[in-house]
Amino acid sequence: MIWFAVFLLTLAALITVLPPLLKGAKAVAAGESDLAVYRDQLKEIDVDQARGLISTAEADAARIEIKRRILALAPTATPGRETARGTKPVALAVALGVAGVSVAMYLALGRPGLPAHPYDPALEQQAANDDMLQQIDSMVARLADRLKQQPNDGEGWRMLGWSYIQLGRIDEGVEALKRAVALNAENGAVRSLLGEALFRQAGGKVTPEALAAFEEAVKRDAKDPRARFYIGLGQMQAGKDREALATWVAIIRDGPPDAEWLPAIRAAARDVAVKLKLDPKVAVP
Repeated sequence: MIWFAVFLLTLAALITVLPPLLKGAKAVAAGESDLAVYRDQLKEIDVDQARGLISTAEADAARIEIKRRILALAPTATPGRETARGTKPVALAVALGVAGVSVAMYLALGRPGLPAHPYDPALEQQAANDDMLQQIDSMVARLADRLKQQPNDGEGWRMLGWSYIQLGRIDEGVEALKRAVALNAENGAVRSLLGEALFRQAGGKVTPEALAAFEEAVKRDAKDPRARFYIGLGQMQAGKDREALATWVAIIRDGPPDAEWLPAIRAAARDVAVKLKLDPKVAVP
């Protein structure tokens, strides 16, 4: 019975392998996907770095961000691959070789008595994610080493700090962002990032230190949506729901209608409006 199964599997392999080889067909690409876009972006970073348009630190930070986004993708599509053209004799030889090697490997290593172990795409994706995380950790480590040689690079400290935050290394991220603020005190965006890092370090609490960072950010950029959002969150955590609602409504009115952060702030504002027994459709633009 087992040999009949081996025969069927071998026949299936031949039927699958032979037609595209004999025809020299090319596999059609699975279509445009976020994964393909991110890979193109990685190539563009290499080109820009080679041309001297961006620094090595900027290139490393950009690669870290793109690879984090790749990790978040669901494995729904992969770029197509082209099959090599070949003559009929070569195709037959390849197909028979595949079948022969498969049977030989089974005879040498196969254990038909063992229970079946189905393919688990989750395990494969986890392995790919682990490999990607190792690459990201390596790039972050190189950036940290570079900053030991260039300790006055404020932008480098900003990139390193936020990379640490995204990797869950919150305490290290806070310290790096404090260095960035010290080196670039008038940059409101850096202070806003530091405030969010302090917020995360406090377990989701807008502490006085975090609030001070956000307020300093707004002094330098009155329309900074990140800082203003957390200021509103701090007001809500302090029981000042009406002030929080007013703060968030102002952000919504000031922000561009296609801002990616707008739906989240609008949802938060509507929740507060409901809490205050207001009509969210009227209270929130």
